[in-house]
Amino acid sequence: MHWKDAMIKSSEFHWKKPLVENVEDGKLDVIVNIPLTGLFEKQAKRAFTHGMLTMLQFNVKKAEENSPIDISDLFKLFTDCGLPEIAKKIKKEVSCEQAD
Repeated sequence: MHWKDAMIKSSEFHWKKPLVENVEDGKLDVIVNIPLTGLFEKQAKRAFTHGMLTMLQFNVKKAEENSPIDISDLFKLFTDCGLPEIAKKIKKEVSCEQAD
């Protein structure tokens, strides 16, 4: 897995298109475009690194404790590493199984 595979896939990310305003004041308006690709890539790298570090710490902790992994552990893990969609899916699946 590469950090680019994880870039901008969260359901919490929303694009906002700014409204264009036209001012009739007789002055020359200048539109400035700021390239944000580098900013998005840096943020994606940091988020990916944080998620991988959290996963590795979880694995090391569980190996040292030599304890089984519970559903609550997985829910906390996916929430902490920035994948709340998977955590909610796990919680939903478990609540459905317990209802049966």
